[in-house]
Amino acid sequence: MWRTSLRPLRGIVYLLSVYGSVAAAVAQEDPVQAAREGLVLIPQGSSARLELPGGGTLQVALPERAEVSSLAATDAGWAAAGSFPDAAGRQRLFLLAGDDAGSRTLPEPPAQTGQQRRAPVLLVDGGRLAGAAWLEGDGIRTLAVRAAAWNGRQWQKPQWVSKPGPGSQLALTGAVLADGSWLLAWSAFDGTADEIVWSQRVGTSWRPAQRVSAPNAVPDITPSLMATTSGALLAWSRFDGHGYQLRTARFERGAWHDERAAAPSGSLYPAFLGAPDHPRLLYLEAAARSWSVADLDATGKVLAKASVAATSLSRPVVDSQGSGGVRLRWPAEKRQATAVLEKVP
Repeated sequence: MWRTSLRPLRGIVYLLSVYGSVAAAVAQEDPVQAAREGLVLIPQGSSARLELPGGGTLQVALPERAEVSSLAATDAGWAAAGSFPDAAGRQRLFLLAGDDAGSRTLPEPPAQTGQQRRAPVLLVDGGRLAGAAWLEGDGIRTLAVRAAAWNGRQWQKPQWVSKPGPGSQLALTGAVLADGSWLLAWSAFDGTADEIVWSQRVGTSWRPAQRVSAPNAVPDITPSLMATTSGALLAWSRFDGHGYQLRTARFERGAWHDERAAAPSGSLYPAFLGAPDHPRLLYLEAAARSWSVADLDATGKVLAKASVAATSLSRPVVDSQGSGGVRLRWPAEKRQATAVLEKVP
């Protein structure tokens, strides 16, 4: 699903002006790919096809009108999470766990206080499902950020990470760091523009939400976060006056470093893949009408890049191939293409 904040609508207008009517419909059932290669969930209405790392597949039941937002590998197999509208009109969370033989439904975190719970992010620590974070409120412009720990049988009492602010809080992303702390980032309207903000859970307490960057008057949207061996990497897009431009920053020892532009103007919709010691980033280059895959170092610098022509805004699945190649697949379109990662000077 296309995930962005409400305010930078000019970003969507910009994309549609580039792609025209052929891509005017934003994808509603994009594949959800876990960081671990080979684990992909492909929504198909009230069910989904789960591709497993060993090459097998599994059909998984979903609630009606479900929106899947998170998929993660665990030592026991996998876990998935999303939201759905219930018969009473509330938007609720659903969580699944399973292996290559089947799946089971996990209980929802307790104490839902808002009419809507959306965009859950699974938090996995050392191969174990440790918790989840999500957005909660009575409307899309009044969502707060909440999180809860999972002990393997039940959820602990949800915590408030960030209560409703002066405007929207959207596009939640998160990861568990090597030190066991939880790190979340999201896009929040500060009264002037959308900013990327973050919070870290150390022990059982959350730090107050802070900006990643110095204040600015332009929208920052669609963050993606990934744990690394020394901290974490963050990617997002910032409006540069013409389009949105991909940026990255590195988190280490409680602070952000090395913020930089990572791609040309017109680069957005980032998603991290790969392993903590081999971060890989997928993103759209709208002006070039292509999807790009970039291998990064620990600071977020691009080491190698490959691009494949795009015919729509639908997010592809990325598979590694031998000799530095990648394959991009669009399962719904039954299309695929390959490219070689070229070193970047």
